Amino acid sequence: MPDKLNFLIPLDFNPESKSALQYALSIAKDLEATLHLVYIIGDESPLLKLVIDEKQKDMIRRGASDKLDELAGQIVSPTTLDFTTTILQGKIYDKIIEAARQVKADIIFMGRTDSSDRKKNFTGTNTMHIIKKVDIPVITLKKEPEKPGCSHIILPLDLTKQTIIQASNAVAMAKILGARITAISFLPEGRKSIEIKFIQRLDEIRNIFEKLGIQCNVKLIPDNFKNQFDKLNDTFRELEGDLIMIMTQQELNITDFFIGSYAQDIINKSNLPVMSINPLSGEEEGIPDPMIEVFINPLQMLDH
Repeated sequence: MPDKLNFLIPLDFNPESKSALQYALSIAKDLEATLHLVYIIGDESPLLKLVIDEKQKDMIRRGASDKLDELAGQIVSPTTLDFTTTILQGKIYDKIIEAARQVKADIIFMGRTDSSDRKKNFTGTNTMHIIKKVDIPVITLKKEPEKPGCSHIILPLDLTKQTIIQASNAVAMAKILGARITAISFLPEGRKSIEIKFIQRLDEIRNIFEKLGIQCNVKLIPDNFKNQFDKLNDTFRELEGDLIMIMTQQELNITDFFIGSYAQDIINKSNLPVMSINPLSGEEEGIPDPMIEVFINPLQMLDH
């Protein structure tokens, strides 16, 4: 990541997106990052296009711009941070992705709503589209954490090859934030005989992180593949983490963690902020050499 970080915060003026702004601000203060606030005016329906003229459309844009500037003035202006405000119109997730590219965003912060009505849900399908299509971390949260900033990252790992990318990003973020990491993994049901070897593998991972200058603890969780999210939530609370980092897609092998609907469960239900990383295929540049040797699938190794 560059010396000067850029944070993109899409806003819809709901409490959740304002919480995302406050959280981004709490992290940006220590890093002197630039905040880019964007509001998206959604595509008009065919009927609306028939009844709204250009003058009315311009009034909507100016009203949104005034409201965005007012919000920035209340929350960001009292700080010394640089910030921009932008109004765009179009399909929400397309325009957020476009804005991220334009400002060269390093992280996107988004508020998470729990509405069952997708039209009212600013995240939901919009968030999943964004996470799947961008190659930068996306942090989602419902409410601003009680403790500002981030000093403890919880890193669920399934120990597949793709985990190299997740771990590399975790190291990068931990160094930027000055955070420690707790890596957790599941011991699959019926594989009690390899528990010691799993623990050894996690210890190897911990040693790699520490060699790279990151304080790291590890935890192995017995798993019966039932109520996995509840187990994770209990673990998150027990470990008192500040941020959960997950992968949204991984290679399918023996296990099937943190992909598809399961990733959505963590994103949509976690009480902690969640950083989602989409491991775009072939993107392994910048991964420290020690990681490449240790992050292989231990189940596959032990079965041969």
